[in-house]
Amino acid sequence: MKFKPNKLLSLVILLISVSFFSCGSKKTGENKIQGEQLAPIDTSGAVAGDWIVVREMSDAEKLNPVVTNDGTAESIYIMIFESLNDMNYEKYEQIPRVASLPEVTPDLMSYTYHIKKNAAFSDGHPLTGTDVIFSMKAIKNPFADDAALRNYYERVEKVEMVNGDPYTVRIVMSKPYWFAQYSNGDFSIIPKHILDPEGLTDKYGWDEVKDFKSAEKNPAIKKYADFLNSQEVSREAKYVVGSGPYKLEKWETGQAITLVKNENYWDKEGTTNYLNRIIYRIIQDNSASVVAVKNKEVDLMDVIVPTDFYQNLANANEYDLTRVTPSEPSYVYLGWNQKNPLFADKKVRLALSHLVDRKTLIEKIYFGFAVPIQSPIYYKQTKFLSSDLPEILFDVEKAKQLLKEAGWEDTDRDGILDKVVNGKKMDFKFTFLINTNPTRKQALLVVSDALRKVGISAEIQQLEWSVYLDRIKKHEFDASMGGWLLGVTPSDPYQIFHSSQMEGEGSNYISYNNPESDKLIEAYRSETDEGKRIELIKKWQKVIYEDQPYTFLWSPLARYVYNDRFRNTRFYARRNSPLLNEWWVPVSSQRYKQMD
Repeated sequence: MKFKPNKLLSLVILLISVSFFSCGSKKTGENKIQGEQLAPIDTSGAVAGDWIVVREMSDAEKLNPVVTNDGTAESIYIMIFESLNDMNYEKYEQIPRVASLPEVTPDLMSYTYHIKKNAAFSDGHPLTGTDVIFSMKAIKNPFADDAALRNYYERVEKVEMVNGDPYTVRIVMSKPYWFAQYSNGDFSIIPKHILDPEGLTDKYGWDEVKDFKSAEKNPAIKKYADFLNSQEVSREAKYVVGSGPYKLEKWETGQAITLVKNENYWDKEGTTNYLNRIIYRIIQDNSASVVAVKNKEVDLMDVIVPTDFYQNLANANEYDLTRVTPSEPSYVYLGWNQKNPLFADKKVRLALSHLVDRKTLIEKIYFGFAVPIQSPIYYKQTKFLSSDLPEILFDVEKAKQLLKEAGWEDTDRDGILDKVVNGKKMDFKFTFLINTNPTRKQALLVVSDALRKVGISAEIQQLEWSVYLDRIKKHEFDASMGGWLLGVTPSDPYQIFHSSQMEGEGSNYISYNNPESDKLIEAYRSETDEGKRIELIKKWQKVIYEDQPYTFLWSPLARYVYNDRFRNTRFYARRNSPLLNEWWVPVSSQRYKQMD
């Protein structure tokens, strides 16, 4: 499960450390895994040409960056769309992209950006303030399927051109939001001339999109959202148009998504696009993907199954492949849907957490290359991470005690705990909902066995990604095992844990609702002093730790394998790690000689 918040959501403050591991090899006597060290820049003699074929386990949900919260989609559309600012992933500093870094007023209420006058979309149309204003109006449309994104812009009051200059825009806030220093320059800019053919966004003002009640009064708002939400707008190349180094060529559902170099790319001095094509090939079967990468039918893959990475690809260099394990700001969790009476009591949720043997699962499933966690804050963000969260150990007796305190006992001697809830006897039976990731199923089989031994029956249901995602968003599940891919700036937990995000398609899928948590999150959002903000986020972690709406499991290293013909193969400590526009292939090694 690869959900994504916004592109920049959680800064990995620490620099990447060195970590190499080796296995035996018939070819060279050793087969090293390139670890967490960032490879040096390798662009001397860089030339254009060749293609890259990337394996994806599941098809993208949509390619319109406004209305998707899918990690697969993001890994693709970041090659197509750009934002006002970007991030230097080596120094973890914001840098200009289509606009300058912002001029910010001392009260944090106004952010002014100067758009580069040569910035243009792939069809040659200039990118101006009109497109920036339009993009924000699309994001703030309450009927758009973008609840996960929109919450970061709740405090944006309006976007306007300064003195009528189409290349100078000002983002005005309704109240300060410390994260705006990142989020205001981070949203993808979409083209108004393509995505608003009827000029519908010109027919409503900023006050009309502040909430559903206001928006319902103007039919143009709902009409535009219906257009923006449509599959056609998110799939067809004539609509999926950005200003980035690549553009969508075709999308073959369930087969492949093909990007082609944007020959008209406006920033050829600042951003590279050496490869002629990037083909994202969907291969759901993990064993088949290993065969494909060995047979050179796939050039790059995120290895989903740890056994494949550490054992089945142990001789990778015999196939001209390199393995790499970069840091990735992410975590894996068990989510308990608190609309289900089984999980309404935090004592029950804590008991369930005590029934997960994290250390054994990490050792057996991840070969030791994961870190147990107690909080949703990335474990390398030591400045923001609370140190007052004792590890929740695997403790069957403690779990039994907590369950008994919560009123769960086996009164009818059938081996299953039960309790009278709302006047009716209820057995402790539920189903874990997961996607087709076999690693998740492997872990849950172990967890389910531990639950069974204390009188809890837990089944496992696997669904194809799009069906799974739909069920999760609609809260139609008992419990789930999933993961969040974070970004590279300090975390804002509002998207996932604030009670307001239970509604619509917000990301609070587990329906967690605690007024104390909400209050701390809101104070954290408003606090401009970093020291005080750190205190607030640590207090909030204590609340979330005591409530256990998630059982926080672990943060694993990422696992990639790629073909050795590529150069400048840098894997950053960011989600969707490599930036493929930076990769290149020497002429003598190029496999696909022609553009077509």
